[in-house]
Amino acid sequence: MRQYSRVLALLVSVFLLSLNVSASDLKLPSIIGDHMILQRNSTASIWGWATPGEKVEVRTSWDGEKYKVKADGEGKWLVELETSDAGGPYEITIEADAIEVLENIMLGEVWVCSGQSNMEWPLRRAESAPSEIPAANHPNIRLFQVEKRIAAMPKEDVSGAWTVCSPATAAGFSAVGYFFGKYLNESLDVPVGLINTSWGGTPSEAWTSREMLRTFGAFDNQLDNLYSLTDKDLEKAEESMDSIMEVNRRMMDPSSQDNIGIREGWMNPDFDDAGWIEANGPAEWSTMKEIGMIEGLVWVRLQVEIPEAWVGKDLVLELGPIDEMDVTYLDGQEVGAMSQIENWDDARIYQVPGTYVKRTNMVLSIRIVNTHLQGGAFGDPDQLRLYPREDPAAEPVMLAGEWKYRIAGEFASIPQLSSPSTPSVLFNGMLSPLTNFAIKGAIWYQGEANVSRAVQYRTIFPGMITDWRKQWKRGDFPFYFVQLAPFNYGELNNSAALREAQFMTLSTLNNTGMAVTLDIGNPDDIHPTNKRDVGKRLALWALAKDYGKDIVSSGPLYRDIDIEGSRIRISFDYTGKGLQSIDGPLTHFEIAGEDRIYHPAKAVVDGHNVLVGHPNVKNPVAVRYAWSNTAVPNLYNWEGLPASSFCSDDWPR
Repeated sequence: MRQYSRVLALLVSVFLLSLNVSASDLKLPSIIGDHMILQRNSTASIWGWATPGEKVEVRTSWDGEKYKVKADGEGKWLVELETSDAGGPYEITIEADAIEVLENIMLGEVWVCSGQSNMEWPLRRAESAPSEIPAANHPNIRLFQVEKRIAAMPKEDVSGAWTVCSPATAAGFSAVGYFFGKYLNESLDVPVGLINTSWGGTPSEAWTSREMLRTFGAFDNQLDNLYSLTDKDLEKAEESMDSIMEVNRRMMDPSSQDNIGIREGWMNPDFDDAGWIEANGPAEWSTMKEIGMIEGLVWVRLQVEIPEAWVGKDLVLELGPIDEMDVTYLDGQEVGAMSQIENWDDARIYQVPGTYVKRTNMVLSIRIVNTHLQGGAFGDPDQLRLYPREDPAAEPVMLAGEWKYRIAGEFASIPQLSSPSTPSVLFNGMLSPLTNFAIKGAIWYQGEANVSRAVQYRTIFPGMITDWRKQWKRGDFPFYFVQLAPFNYGELNNSAALREAQFMTLSTLNNTGMAVTLDIGNPDDIHPTNKRDVGKRLALWALAKDYGKDIVSSGPLYRDIDIEGSRIRISFDYTGKGLQSIDGPLTHFEIAGEDRIYHPAKAVVDGHNVLVGHPNVKNPVAVRYAWSNTAVPNLYNWEGLPASSFCSDDWPR
């Protein structure tokens, strides 16, 4: 069939050329292509562009059906196919003024994976990467990575292509998405398609349409600025943005003459830095009055004095994390670099060859590039050190202290289009173009960027889900999300209230589910690397709710309380075979009376309930659990899934 289709396509093409027909106007969006998976047992859309008024015929090999349509006055066309049960590979033939044959098509389950950096986090950076990536040959899992794009108006297409899951393609794909799809594929034995459209550091309002955001009121000023542009303004603005991005790229390119630091040799030990800014390091630029929150290039220089015995020896240079990219020099010699934006919180550890170590008084120079929000070296002072490779126990040379800084350049920007955090711009550029494509549901890992606006999240998060369902026109499709993991957001950013807003979404909207991650986070790292269990817990919701598996899909979720004298009895849903504490008595329960002052409570499991009390609270009225940024509590069901944090009171947050 495949060979016949290729031959037919070639013959038709030759025939058209013999008639002096101009180049074909037949075009398909990126999401429609070879290796894709279409949602099984559903109505799936195939669409594209052709010559206005052109007749388009679509043929499917799984049932031999033909679908005919005529392109409208703008050349747009769309047909709705009936798909059968899971299977493949199949072909789809599209014929207009040319022929397109789509190959290796499977019918199965299609899920969208979206959110910010914890969804974007690639498999190669997960803790299980060394064992998982070599074994990631899954021909019935297909991956589509949406390229990042912000847009002032909804776009018709995204950049990306379907690929077959392999060690090479899985390594850079969303780790959470990969593990979610892997568990579905193994449990259901059907093909699974995963569409990853994510962008680190972005708030939920960026992924929501203008129409929905208008109902909230809180984003009107930003939307007015963005959507006050005329079509001509938008065209010029996007052209200008492309030009500015090219300038920014040249500034980031070490070989470019636009890079003043490279051109003037700021890394060289004899360079005169007498006029540079002097300030303590390490530090985020946003905390420094001398620099501030800029997006651009900043150079750092400092004098380093090493023992005479180290001259000629291999050294190890540790710099802690640097936000976002760096090139590091010692006495003018490049000793290390990090060129990936997503590595912004990785500690830098660079090897220095002994041939570079020619004297005791050396100069360390770091060229730092930041493209979004805060920038700079921001590790703990004791992370920055230099020591001999062969003697790591030797007294290190500590590098924190008085540094010299110079701004090499700030990236230009267009206010309306410069930030992926602007309301609606990611919906426009990375989501709206996908909404014709049939899906089963969506998984979501986000909330960190909204953590300081937890009460607002109670409204805008379910609003975003409702918006997606409206845009896809496929009913209340399943939407499963990850509750925030423990992390020290600081005193003013209580993530417990954001986790509460996420929890409240379960009762606000049907067909939603929440994967609890209180036990698999890292209070010192906003990007915990255990993505396997995150993906698995999301898959449990889908397997139980959408695919009829008789399993417990969640850890205990707070239901209500009963006051029993001086104690409170807490009831939960999803208790499975019962409740248990792990590694000792229950922790992180607090109880309060009418004075609204919470006290650490003694808590015990009582079957499917928990009883809590405190000797100083005779008439309790409220209880809460794991109500802090960094709590790692220990209440589970017997299926091994952790309980969500909760707070029974309705007092102001």
